Amino acid sequence: MNLTEAGVRPDAEEAVPAASPVRRRSPARLAVVIAAVATCALAVAAFAATRVPEFYRQRLVFERAEDAGRRLVSDVSALHASFIREGAWEAAFSERDVNAWLANDLPRNHGRLLPRAVTEPRLRFTPRRVHAAVQIGGGLASTVAVLVAEVQLREPNQLGIVVEDARLGSLPLPRGLVLGEIRRRFDQIGMVTTVRRLDGRTVLVVYIPSTHESGGMSHWLESLSIGEGTVAFAGHTRPGRSPPVAPADGGGS
Repeated sequence: MNLTEAGVRPDAEEAVPAASPVRRRSPARLAVVIAAVATCALAVAAFAATRVPEFYRQRLVFERAEDAGRRLVSDVSALHASFIREGAWEAAFSERDVNAWLANDLPRNHGRLLPRAVTEPRLRFTPRRVHAAVQIGGGLASTVAVLVAEVQLREPNQLGIVVEDARLGSLPLPRGLVLGEIRRRFDQIGMVTTVRRLDGRTVLVVYIPSTHESGGMSHWLESLSIGEGTVAFAGHTRPGRSPPVAPADGGGS
């Protein structure tokens, strides 16, 4: 009995110390693995967030584009002159003129229009879509936010907006949250908005007020066309609050 105990106890005593270091090291190894995975994930996310879309990179350089920016200002002034008088009005703007104004005139004369830490806004027009991009932050902490939205005129003075893509670099953003922020911005400037499910998609419907002056003139946007590199629209200014005589066909080509 004593011999058996003498033979067994040393083995058992030796087994306990041998297993303890393994148990002590396992949590430490697990923590190292988790930290390594988290570091890799953060590095990948940081790299993805700094990716710059090619369309944005191409539209950042606008050297000696002052004439294009002034052309846009002149076209907007002519549109406003027609807009406040009774009768038809129309306008078409090129992507180049718009981006020249964003690159030069906006930061120089209207810098307060942009939120803090937001710079270098640029637009791209493709059929029925607006691609918008801005730089957020600066230096190593900067990233590019990108939004792609389908914009169509559903009825006179009624826009339909669908967020098709939203990203920080190449990291996707929740489209519902982005659409909510767009809605909040429209609400701030006095537009009436609602969100609907139409044809299986979430659509922000924006109702543009028809009457803006106390004189009783009403303004009706009746056509909107976004094409490759251009945006064009047309409408009428009428006395009183009279709606268009004929319904619009949507104008969202």
